[in-house]
Amino acid sequence: MPDCAWLIRQFVEDVPGVSHAMLVSLDGLQLAASQGVGRDLGDQLAALTAGLLSMADRSAALLELGAAEYLTVRLPRGHLLFMRVGESAGLAVAAAPGCDLRVVSYRMTQFVGAVWHALTPAVRHELHRMTAAQAR
Repeated sequence: MPDCAWLIRQFVEDVPGVSHAMLVSLDGLQLAASQGVGRDLGDQLAALTAGLLSMADRSAALLELGAAEYLTVRLPRGHLLFMRVGESAGLAVAAAPGCDLRVVSYRMTQFVGAVWHALTPAVRHELHRMTAAQAR
């Protein structure tokens, strides 16, 4: 099983302009998050990430465009980026307004390529269990 919490922390440390990152299951459960994302915030962000990816998929299905792979939300004080991780997970990233989104997107793609194959149902269950245990 990949150490997803460590990979998320490294992602935030290594990618300029990224302040937070989170790996979530597409049913809205937090699997791993960067430092500074507490349990309550993480649970809310996981549910929102799953919802956004689901809405994008439904919109794309109406137009027969396939499943959403990547979403960007531009905000006054930064960006939220979402990327599908296989069929059952997603990566959510918060980035500063002045960051190079091409670099962030490229590094997200690298991250997804490194972990998607390992996120089996058993691994997702174990990651969620570990995240819940850390919150206690």
